[in-house]
Amino acid sequence: MRIKVDKEKLAKAFATLEHNESFQEINAILKQGGQPHDMVSTMAMCPPLLEAMETLGNAVYPGGALPRELKELIILQSSINNHCQFCTSSHIDIAKGLGISEDPIKMLEDTESLKPEYACAIEYLQLMFADSNRIPDSMFDKLREHFNEGEIVELTFLIGYINMLNWFNNALQVEYRGELSSD
Repeated sequence: MRIKVDKEKLAKAFATLEHNESFQEINAILKQGGQPHDMVSTMAMCPPLLEAMETLGNAVYPGGALPRELKELIILQSSINNHCQFCTSSHIDIAKGLGISEDPIKMLEDTESLKPEYACAIEYLQLMFADSNRIPDSMFDKLREHFNEGEIVELTFLIGYINMLNWFNNALQVEYRGELSSD
């Protein structure tokens, strides 16, 4: 990791997150005496950023209207696309821990076996990833078969949000070492 973590600043930042649902996995680890993972530790070095993550989390992850299973698949596919070790590995563990799948990558590789709305969302993600300026109107017609306008906005934001986090983690060499594994 390219950022040096100040343990005093870290403790102070986490004290404010004890009851925050967006950080439920981290809070459980901390209550058991474990260490926070690198992404949250890094963000804690800039408390306003950690607070913003809290607000965004309430709005889109884990909060929001879309099913958690779909969010995990969106996060995982974006993270694979961006070669983000932290997000790919951590969200495989989260998906397993939530009982979504023992092999969530295999789920993504076989989009024909996904729920139709999930396959549509993954197709939209891939179009955004390829060129967000060239998404055909027909894609939005397909999205509207499964999602209302607010859900399309949430889905679009989630895709952009996870891409930003992927870039953040990649640039700062934030690593995942199994902190969220249920094993």
